[in-house]
Amino acid sequence: MNRRLGSLFRRDPAEVQGAYFLLKGLWPLLQPERVTRRIGPVREGWLMKTVCGLAGTVGATLLTAHRNGRVTPELRNLGMGSALALLLVDVSTYATNRARRAPLFLGDAAIQAALLVAQWRAWRRMPVVIDARTTSLNAPSRYGAGEHGRWNILPGETRDAAGRRDIVAEGSMASFPASDPPSYMG
Repeated sequence: MNRRLGSLFRRDPAEVQGAYFLLKGLWPLLQPERVTRRIGPVREGWLMKTVCGLAGTVGATLLTAHRNGRVTPELRNLGMGSALALLLVDVSTYATNRARRAPLFLGDAAIQAALLVAQWRAWRRMPVVIDARTTSLNAPSRYGAGEHGRWNILPGETRDAAGRRDIVAEGSMASFPASDPPSYMG
């Protein structure tokens, strides 16, 4: 196997799919003439721009999440769902429209299928996170100020802007970010 191709398979699928979707979204917006030469005339230009914008946005979201180390199961679902949707569109367009049977559709369908499988395998390997707290989901202390006006934040539970552990000292006002001041219940 080629060394570059092997390194591509060892990468996080969110990074690969993010880069591919970002390029897939930008290419038709920046060079629409080249796209129409490859796939044939486009009747609905606004639709092509909308799909490209959405693909580019999904790609940027996946890339940003990967770079920040925050690829969650929900983002894996976004990757799988968007790859499946574009796979179905590519296959149906190739199968039903004889005038637009560009090999580009089959190539993109193969890439979408590979991305779908890669995201699914990565999703299956994600650890299951169990919240060890005993409060129910409806308890007000779970998502805001709890008893006696204290926030429900455990020491070491959050991270600061640099990605380091943010240690919360009991009763310390300096440990709370400016955006989340503690509330005081009267």
